Amino acid sequence: MEAWSVHHLSQATTPVLGKPAADHLKAYAQRLARAGLPVIFTLRHLAKITAVEYSVLRATVERRRESANYRMFAVKKRSGGRRHIHAVSGDLFKVQQFINLELLQKMRPHPASYAFHADGGIRKCASVHCGARWLLQYDLENFFHALSESDAYRVFMKAGYRPLLAFELARLCTTTRLPAHLKHHLRPKRLVASKKAYQFYVERTGATGVLPQGAPTSPMLSNLAAFDLDEKLTIFADLHGFTYTRYADDLTFSAGGELPERMSIGDIHRAIVGTIRKCGFRENAKKTRVAGPGSKKVVLGLLVDGTVPRLSRETYKRIDRHLHAAQKYGLVAVAEHEKFDSAIGFHNHLAGLIAFVKDVDTARWQEFHNQFSKIPAPMSAGA
Repeated sequence: MEAWSVHHLSQATTPVLGKPAADHLKAYAQRLARAGLPVIFTLRHLAKITAVEYSVLRATVERRRESANYRMFAVKKRSGGRRHIHAVSGDLFKVQQFINLELLQKMRPHPASYAFHADGGIRKCASVHCGARWLLQYDLENFFHALSESDAYRVFMKAGYRPLLAFELARLCTTTRLPAHLKHHLRPKRLVASKKAYQFYVERTGATGVLPQGAPTSPMLSNLAAFDLDEKLTIFADLHGFTYTRYADDLTFSAGGELPERMSIGDIHRAIVGTIRKCGFRENAKKTRVAGPGSKKVVLGLLVDGTVPRLSRETYKRIDRHLHAAQKYGLVAVAEHEKFDSAIGFHNHLAGLIAFVKDVDTARWQEFHNQFSKIPAPMSAGA
């Protein structure tokens, strides 16, 4: 589609639009093609590319399909409380997959960002903090919901798409469908997208859509939309002798030596929190951690007290215990004992733990994988 658009655009549009307008569209198409991004002219063009009805995309952009587009369900978090997941309907899921694979995955996040792309990973992120004398760690509260359609709009504008289409792409990747207790996230954010874009639509409710957790576009969009946060925290880290990384909503600062002169832990903490808030995020105070000399150093579940990241003995023992119990008593009984909502929830949790081992200890992962493969998977979420 991209090749046709660039090669034939001049001939196809000149009779209709006139040469100046046709040349402008041709330059636009060439600019996107050079960047390796899909050439999309309009929302209707996107509908043709993805073979999804234009009326579905138009209604989505106008926020007339929120209930049809997203089914919400809650899953229990191990740390307490519930996480609300958006299951995306077939048509919109197809469009979001196209946007993610053909557009977002071809854009580069900040070098300090390690999640949701092929060049990152937990092990790679943790490894840059190995041998740290000091660790300061922060968690961003409601990370996806802190990013709005105006943040998404800026990502698509930066990619080179025209204002109206950038706005429409942002609407396709965000939602106003949230549980009542999270509706406060829908208030207009500090960065309103461009008036030039917003003049095309009137939002009756005044709500500003946010990234839905569960959509294929949300992970990479969150990475790209948090570029400004990563840039400011990297500058702060470089200035004061720290190393900074972000893995999704987990922020880590490490120092191999002493803390900066004339700066206390409190000074450093206030500077970091101030930057986080100026960039439109909030820190989760309950998950802020400081580990100094002599303390256990863990980044993303990996010990970083040596030259390479490694799993703790507690992690190995936990997986061993879960596998043994599941084999002896069955998934349903163990899920109930471990206070999971369902057997399938426990099964997925255990699968995730085992997958986590693969990147760090291949031999041990193979042992766990062989045992896990002998446990029958539950047939339904209610199992």
